[in-house]
Amino acid sequence: MKADTFQLRPLHQALAKRTLMPLIFLVTSTLATAQTTPHLTHRVFAYWGYNRAQFSASSIHFTGADYDFILHDVLAMDKPEAFTLNNYFNPKNIWIPQYNYRVGWFFNDRWSFSLGLDHMKYVVVQGQQVALNGTIAPSRSAAYATSGETGEARLTPDFLTYEHTDGLNLLGFDVDHYSLLTHSGNGKHALYLTQGIFAGPVIPRTDVRLFGEGINNKFHLAGYGAGLQLGVFALVADRMFLRANVRGGYIELPSVLTTGMSEDRASQHFWFIQENVVLGVLIGK
Repeated sequence: MKADTFQLRPLHQALAKRTLMPLIFLVTSTLATAQTTPHLTHRVFAYWGYNRAQFSASSIHFTGADYDFILHDVLAMDKPEAFTLNNYFNPKNIWIPQYNYRVGWFFNDRWSFSLGLDHMKYVVVQGQQVALNGTIAPSRSAAYATSGETGEARLTPDFLTYEHTDGLNLLGFDVDHYSLLTHSGNGKHALYLTQGIFAGPVIPRTDVRLFGEGINNKFHLAGYGAGLQLGVFALVADRMFLRANVRGGYIELPSVLTTGMSEDRASQHFWFIQENVVLGVLIGK
């Protein structure tokens, strides 16, 4: 019996190796596949989407020939287009709503840098009553003339309309961090939490009528904006993504064009919150 057992042991060992080695290889391969994480490093991305925005009250300082006055705590709102397929998906109309576009690059799987435009819209609410102090000469407006005393004014079209509606355009440089929340086994689908900062010039085209005079101005470097953002980034099939963001920040506009006369200007600053949803593509491997 001992001899038989001795003779069979090498055979058992050979069978064990032949059975276990493929099994070990299969398990190892399965585990490796299960641990595949999304690959973002050195990939380029681009996106397009739309936004809504809210603004804090702002004091607007108007200066020009024969006037220098401030309107205090002026309320403004955005101006979204009605959501229809024609307004948002017709190529001829996609530049009309409040849109966002951006191109960028992933430095690694956790960080990206990008440059893009936030086309918000800013409209001073008509009919509101605001405090006014400063001077307005009768030669410029007999109806609203004041010599420096503090008073009130109702914002009506014969006094003021003020809109950054061809764009409160923030050309922002963004730096974003991506925290992986979950992903599929093949690494082609994933969900991230994103956190970032942004800053850049603001280039509005401002439509103003002051004392009944004004124009829809040319695009003009009027100031700058900066802030923080938080959102989610959903990777789909390794090539497409859907991203939803909340951006909050500060905008300083020391040089806003108003009536079209070279000496006429306005200045203001305010806080804003913007919510956007964008659809994008990833390029590269």
